[in-house]
Amino acid sequence: MSNSQKKKLLLIGSASVHVHNYYNLVRDYFAEVMIVTNEAIDYCPHVKISFEMRNPLKVYKSIQAIKKEIRQFKPDIIHVHQANAYGYFASMANRRRIPMVLTTWGSDVLLLPKRGFLYRYIVNKSLRDADFITADADYMAEAIHGLIGKKEVTIANFGIDISSMTTTHHKEKIIYSNRLHQDLYNIDQIIAGSANFLAQHSDWRLIVGANGNNTEALKAQAKEEIPENQFTFIGFVTPDVNRAHYLKSALYISIPKSDGTAISLLEAMAYGAIPVVSDLPANCEWIVDGENGIIVQDGNVEAAIRRAILLNADEVAQRNAAIINERGSKEANRKIFLSIYDQCH
Repeated sequence: MSNSQKKKLLLIGSASVHVHNYYNLVRDYFAEVMIVTNEAIDYCPHVKISFEMRNPLKVYKSIQAIKKEIRQFKPDIIHVHQANAYGYFASMANRRRIPMVLTTWGSDVLLLPKRGFLYRYIVNKSLRDADFITADADYMAEAIHGLIGKKEVTIANFGIDISSMTTTHHKEKIIYSNRLHQDLYNIDQIIAGSANFLAQHSDWRLIVGANGNNTEALKAQAKEEIPENQFTFIGFVTPDVNRAHYLKSALYISIPKSDGTAISLLEAMAYGAIPVVSDLPANCEWIVDGENGIIVQDGNVEAAIRRAILLNADEVAQRNAAIINERGSKEANRKIFLSIYDQCH
């Protein structure tokens, strides 16, 4: 067994699909992985603790619980996902004893520091106490530098599986949205912005995946604004069903207020759906407006959709497949993360 395979990883982050996907990306590198998370999971040994910050006593108890896990599990590396409560609790528990990697996700460094002094302190401490920091876009690295100065940030994302990637597939006249139904993701603007286009193009449909706090309100909005047979809410779906929707959808739309590199964008690019995305720096690192997708200008979703259907879908698919193969695949990004682990001593 090599030295790398003898290492133990303590992975700290939310019980989300993103942490699950990351675990799958790197687990073979380690002899053991333990996850500290906020909810029960069924794919890895784990410890469930609260990451709520409203009660100082609970915060103290959670930090002590992480300390206990560090003592008992004796990890060689701690990898924390997000520079928020997860990063802060890990920092307070570890106190720079074990090499710590911090992966930022986007809103943690782009939005959270703007909510006030306390949040800014939490983010800054998470960043300063990390031995290695990763971000999935150059723009996020710049935001991190703006918070803590010139500390090295490695650019990497979680990547997608390109083994089933294709540049040719029968496309249907479908606009596919699969981001969470939360204010951040502006699903209401997608519905409003596509309504007139759909009314004028009865052969097109809007498919809305995922769920969230706003789901019922969004369903009511769609029922009021879009013809009845031209929209469908499908909720959360399996990866295979999600992939099938990318493959048959002509357009993929994602217009959050803030974001890093969205895995869903990479998936859409890999499976040949023309991306229609908000005018954010991270998106612009992947999409050149009018060439391999459309950047929504001035919040005008309808105009962006109309521009997107004029693009040559085959050319866009081929261009995006090449981009994903170069820097969006799981294998390409796995190598980056493992090179960081190799540096942890």
